[in-house]
Order: sequence, then C-alpha cells, then structure tokens
Amino acid sequence: MAPANTGEEWRDMDDGGERFVPGQSDATVAAAKARIRDVRMQDVDLRVLRRDGSPLAGAPVEAVQTRNAFPVGCNLWALDTLYRFGEQDYDRAMWWKHRFAEVFNAASAMCYWTERPRNDAAKTEALQGHVTYEGFAYCTDWAASQGLVTKGHPLFWSIQKCVPDWVKRYDYETQMKFAEVRVRDLVARFRGQVTLWDAVNEPMWEPAFRNLPDRHWPHLDPIDAIADYVAPVLRWCREEDPDACFIVNDYGMEVDSENGAPLSKDGVKVTAALQRKRFLELLACLQERGALPNALGLQSHTGGWYGHDHQLAVYDEMATSGLPIHITEFWAHTRNLHGSQDELEAMQADYVADYLTCAYSHPSIEGFFFWGFMDEAIRWGERSSHELTPLFHRVRDLLKSEWMTRETLQTNPDGVVRFTGHRGDYSLRYPLAAGQTVGIPFAVHRDMSKPVTLNAYLA
Repeated sequence: MAPANTGEEWRDMDDGGERFVPGQSDATVAAAKARIRDVRMQDVDLRVLRRDGSPLAGAPVEAVQTRNAFPVGCNLWALDTLYRFGEQDYDRAMWWKHRFAEVFNAASAMCYWTERPRNDAAKTEALQGHVTYEGFAYCTDWAASQGLVTKGHPLFWSIQKCVPDWVKRYDYETQMKFAEVRVRDLVARFRGQVTLWDAVNEPMWEPAFRNLPDRHWPHLDPIDAIADYVAPVLRWCREEDPDACFIVNDYGMEVDSENGAPLSKDGVKVTAALQRKRFLELLACLQERGALPNALGLQSHTGGWYGHDHQLAVYDEMATSGLPIHITEFWAHTRNLHGSQDELEAMQADYVADYLTCAYSHPSIEGFFFWGFMDEAIRWGERSSHELTPLFHRVRDLLKSEWMTRETLQTNPDGVVRFTGHRGDYSLRYPLAAGQTVGIPFAVHRDMSKPVTLNAYLA
C-alpha cells in the first residue's frame, strides 16, 4: 500500500526522519517491546500476614492490576458537546461513555477561553461576564466516576481564535489580569480533581500574548518574549495547585508538514528540527527564571506518518531538557493513503499500536493522549448504532490486557509471593469461606521497598 502522492509525502525529510513504510520499523518495535520490561515493570515481593501477625502460608492468591500508572486517554470534546446540547443521557452518549471507559484510564476535558464562534468547542467565557464551567465540570465529574486520570486543556493559548474578542478591547496589562483570573479560577476550582493541565498551548508557532495583534503564522517571536508570558502563567498555576502537573504543549515538533516547512514573516524556513531547538531554548530560559513546567508536551499530529526510529530519536532529543514528556494530541488518520477500508483500518491499527508501544517503552514518556480516537476507532451510525474498528480492539488489548498484570500465585511458608508486574494500582485477592474473595489494595512503583507487607485481616 502506498500513499496517494508518493513523491511528496514519503520523501526523506529535512530533519533526517523518513515517512512510514510498513515493516521497515519491525526491529525497532521489537526492541521497544523488549525494553518495556525494564522501563515500565517492577519485580515485586509481597509478604501477607494474618490478623494475628503470622504468615498467610500456602494460600492461593491473585495479583490483579486495577490501573496502569501510565495514563493513556483522549479528549472529551464530543462528551462536552453532548452535555451542552442536553444529550448527555441519550443512548449515543451512554454508549460513547461506555466505549471510552472500556479502553482508556485517562481523559482530557476541554476548557477553552473561547474557540471562535463558528466552532462548537467548549467555551468558558466567550462573552464577557458569562463564565460557564458546567460542561467542563460534567466531563471531569464523569471521568472521576470512572477512575480516570483527568487533564484540563488548555488554560492559556495565545492565538486569535482562543482569546475572546471582548478581552482584546483592553490594554495588555488588563488583558493579562483577565487571563490571570481565568487561570487561577480554573485551577483552584478543580484542584485535586484535575491533576494534569495543558497550561500553555502552542507557544512556539504563535506570537507572544503581547504581540498577538501582529500575528503572522508561523510567528517566531524571540524566546524571551515567549517566556515573558509563559512564566507568569506557570506561577499562577502553581500558586493555586502546587501538586498538579503543568505542561507546555506544542505541535510540529516531529516532522515537517506534508507541504514542506513554511516560511516565517522574515523568510525563515520553519522546520520541525528548528522548532525542537527553539522549544529546548524556551525550557532553558524558563529554568533560568525559576519557572520550568512539570513536563513538556508533544502533540504528535502525525498526518502523513513517519518511522518509529525517528519517533524515538525525537523523544531522545527532547529528553535532553531533563523534563518528562507527554504525548498530548496524537492521531493518525488515513486520508492520504489508498486501499480498501479493511486494508486502511488494518494498517492504521498496526501503526498506532506500534507508535504507542514505542512511546510506552521510552523512559522519558509519562503520558499519552489521543486526539479524535473515538471517531477513528468507532464507526458511528445514526443515534447510538456503532461498530468497533480494528484500531479500537488493538489499543484496548494493549491497555487493558497486555499492559495490565494478572498473576495467579501461592504464598510460600513465609507468606511471600513474587511476581513481575506493570507499575500501577493492584489488588491482592485471596479466598474466604463459601467461595468469597476479598482483595487488599496495594501499589507497584519504581521505588517500592522489598518486601511489601500486606495485612489479610479477614484471613
């Protein structure tokens, strides 16, 4: 199978990457799978004691993982829209929520300041004084009810379409005050419930907030000018919730677009390699100001796709910042490929599974969020009718089966069991009389002591 415009879309890229070719990265993916054992898993010793302090010896037990520590999710754009139009309890919403929770352990809720009037995105203050967090709250409450790690997107985005027109009537200092109130209000209101935030969205391609009226995409402002507004946003965030993870997030970092690198107003060819360099410079500048984000975000809108060797090389390069990396808006559409629907869906499922595997295998990646997965992985019909595509099954199998540990064990004479499992939340389940089973919650993490003692008070 080949893309529609082979000469352009699968060319060698300026930054050394190469467009994806089926099978060419098999060895890279195999190595990634092997690396998961060291990067994401832990050897575990559990010592189980009875109520009187004696070991629970010779007992059949089961170590069942209930949540992987690595958050994988998608945006809740569709759910927010269903809520705002009063359709959150319709069959379509019921099935949408069921399918989402069936595959993911995290979710990204939308909280745009505005997102241009012609767009049905969630808007929290498109009209001055009309502040509404109801849709965002509905989505975060639902995510919490499902035990999903919740991210908010975005707190601050310096782009014309996401800054309400009423804000632009004021001078810059007043605009920043309005922005500060918004950021502080959201972070404080959802403290403890939203634990991840895309705090600043797309600063590398857009003007600094002060220069927003002069936008000319791609807009390459000096690094200091970008840091002048990013640093206070991060300060506002941390003053309201020092325990959350705040991310600076951007696109166009992996490969040049299918149409080639665009030119800035000054005639600079804006390549992915240049933007990675500038992003690292911004992080260094923020560090000098004492205002580093908790993590950097790579959106990873792949568009024309690229090889997994290049994917991992980009992670290595960005990891030189010393910060964790979150993949924040990954998607892999098939519009530039040709073939039957079955062929395209199979190819997409293979590519996404391998891409996600490579990310999971890299020690600097600490989270992965899709963008539009529910439309790519489900063929929706009228109302609530739908069919699951191979993409849905492949991703669900990875997240809910292959990367979730379930071990049937038996304690030794000292009440100890040993296993190797993916990091995350667990239950150690043991039998009671009359066929009952009871579980003891515990966590598997990188720095856990050996052995961990669990008290089986009902034994």
